[in-house]
Amino acid sequence: MSEILVTGGSGFLGRAVIRRLIADGHRVTSLVRSAQSQRVVERLGARALSGDIQQVDKFTQPLADFSIVVHCAAPVEFWGPWEKYQQGIIDATLTLAKACAQQRVKRFIHISSESVLQDRDDLVDINETHPYPHAANSYYGQAKRITEEQLVHLDSAMEIIIIRPAFIWGPDCPTFATLSKKVRSREFVWIDQGRASFEAVHVENVAEAVRLALTHGNDREIYFLTDDERSTVREFFASLFDSLNLPETTRSMPKWLARAVACQVEFLWRTLRIKSAPPLTRFDFSFVAMSRRYQIDRAENDLRYRPVITRSDGFTQLGRECRSAIL
Repeated sequence: MSEILVTGGSGFLGRAVIRRLIADGHRVTSLVRSAQSQRVVERLGARALSGDIQQVDKFTQPLADFSIVVHCAAPVEFWGPWEKYQQGIIDATLTLAKACAQQRVKRFIHISSESVLQDRDDLVDINETHPYPHAANSYYGQAKRITEEQLVHLDSAMEIIIIRPAFIWGPDCPTFATLSKKVRSREFVWIDQGRASFEAVHVENVAEAVRLALTHGNDREIYFLTDDERSTVREFFASLFDSLNLPETTRSMPKWLARAVACQVEFLWRTLRIKSAPPLTRFDFSFVAMSRRYQIDRAENDLRYRPVITRSDGFTQLGRECRSAIL
C-alpha cells in the first residue's frame, strides 16, 4: 500500500478521494490549514499535515514521506481578480509539483477541469487532443489551462497524471446550494429550453479514477472524465431538481439574448471594478448553453476507468439524503 498525500482533503472532492483510498488500505495524509479541516480529514481516517498550499516552502521536507501526491486543492470560484487564480492555482500547483519532484515523489496526480476548453464554441465528440481556445471564458479555466500546459512540460523524472473531469456532482456538492436558491426564488431560467448536450461526472467516479491513476496512466497525459452517459442540460438538471425536491421550472431565454446579456454584464462589472460576483457571466452562460460531449476512450484504455455509480443511482442517493434531511 502507498503513502499518499491529498491536498484539499476537507473539500467536496477531497473527502471522496480520501474515503476511496482508505477503503483500499492506503495510508492517507491530508494537507490542512485549520483545526476544522483537521477534524474533517481525521474523521475520515486520514492523518493531517499542517500547511498552506500557497506556502509550500514551509512543508517541503515532509513531502519525502510520500510516494504519491493527489492535488485536489484549488479555489473553485469563477469570478474574482486574476491574482487569486495566478497564486491559488498556477503558482501553488507548480511550486508544489516542483517540491514533490525534488523530494523524489514518484507520481503527481493533478485534478484539472473541463473549463480549460470553455469559450464560445460547442465541444461535441472531442477528445484530449482538442486544442485550447485562445482564452477560456473564466479566469479559473484560464489558470487551469496554463497549469496543465506547464505540468506537461515540467522538467522532472516524477510522473504526472492530469485528470480533467466534467462538472463534478454528488451529495454535498457546493454548487447545489446556490442552484437551489435560484430555483426557489425563480431566478433560474433555461437557455434555449435546455437543449444543449451536457457532461457531468459523479464525485465517486472521480475518486475511482484517482484510485486507478495511482498505478495506471501514462506520464504527462491528460484524461477526460465523465459519467459516460449522454443527456441534455434539461434532462440532467430536471432529474437533479426532482431529487432535491425543487419546483419545476419552465422559464427559458433564447441563447443569443443570454450570451449578449452575459457579455454586457461581465464587461460592466469589470469596468466598474465591482467586487461582488455578477448575476450572469460568460462562464455561467456556457455552462448551460454550450453543448459538451467528451470521448473518454483514453481514460478507459489507460486508466481502465469504468464509472462505479450510474446517474440513476446518483439521483436516487441524492433524493434519499434530501428526504432524510427534511425528516
